[in-house]
Amino acid sequence: MMEKVPSLGLGTAALALTDLSEAERTLSLALDSGIKYFDTAALYGGGQAEIRLGKVLKSQAARDVFVSTKVGRYRELGVAAPGPNDTPDVWDFSEATTRASIRRSQDRLGRDYLDCVFLHDIEMAPEAALAEALPVLKDLQAKGEIGLIGAGCNTNAGLIAAIYRGAADVVLVAGRWTLLDRSAARNLLPLCARKRTAVVAGGVLNSGLLAKRPVEGASFDYRPATVVERDAATRIHDLAQASGIQLINAALSFPTRHSAVDTLLLGVSTACQLEQSLSALKTNIPQEFWENVAPLGLLA
Repeated sequence: MMEKVPSLGLGTAALALTDLSEAERTLSLALDSGIKYFDTAALYGGGQAEIRLGKVLKSQAARDVFVSTKVGRYRELGVAAPGPNDTPDVWDFSEATTRASIRRSQDRLGRDYLDCVFLHDIEMAPEAALAEALPVLKDLQAKGEIGLIGAGCNTNAGLIAAIYRGAADVVLVAGRWTLLDRSAARNLLPLCARKRTAVVAGGVLNSGLLAKRPVEGASFDYRPATVVERDAATRIHDLAQASGIQLINAALSFPTRHSAVDTLLLGVSTACQLEQSLSALKTNIPQEFWENVAPLGLLA
C-alpha cells in the first residue's frame, strides 16, 4: 500500500479499446519497465480499461503498484468516446451511483483497496460532485477502502473548486500544464503548493499536438486545433528542431520541471509508443532550450 503517487505513471484511456493483445503487451511492458502507477476510469471503454488492467495485474501478481480510478462520468461497456451524433456520456455523482461505481471498479481491478479515486470532469456538475459524491469518497476513505481523494479535470477551475471543497489530496490536471498550455501556473499550481496537494500532470501532449510538427486538422483538447493553437505549437516545434531536440522529448520532459508537479502520466496506445516515451524521458534537454521556449506557448 503506497501513501503517495509514484513519479511516473501510465494512463489507460487509449488502451481501453485498442487490440486486446497489444493493450496487454503494453501494460506488461510498463510493469517490466518499473512503472508503479496506473491510472484508469469507469469511463474508459465503459470500464473495459479497468478490466484489462485488472487482468494484467492479476496475471503478473502485481500488487505492489498504485492504481487510481475515477467516478462520476460513464458510458456503456465497450463503447468509444461519443461522436457528434452518438449518445453522450452520462455524468452521475449521486451517492448510490458513486458507491456502485466504486464496487464495480474494485471487482474489475481485482482490488479491495483503491489507492486513489478522482472525481471525474466535475465541470459538468460541480455541485453534485462536491456535495453528493465527495462525501461518499470521504466515508470510504475513513473506512480504509480507498486511499487518496481528488479530482481529475480538463479545466483549472474544476480542480480549484475541488481543492477548496476538500478533494485536496491529489489532482490530475489534464492538458493545462504542458509545454504549449501553461495556464495551470496562474492559480492552480500555486494553490496546490500552498495546500500540499499532490499534482499528476496528464494529457501532456495536448491530444497529440505536441507529438510532431502540427498540420491542418491536428487535434487539441479532443477537437480540431485552431489556427492560433497550431501556430503556437509550430513555433515550439521549430525552436526544438533548431535546438536539435525532438518536440515530443521536450513535451514529455517539461511538466515535472515545476516544483509543484509530483507525477508525469504517460498516455500511449501501443508498446512501441511506450518504449519511445520512456526513451524520450532519458533525453537531456539543454537549459538554453528551456530559457528560449519560456515566452512561447498559448500564454505568451
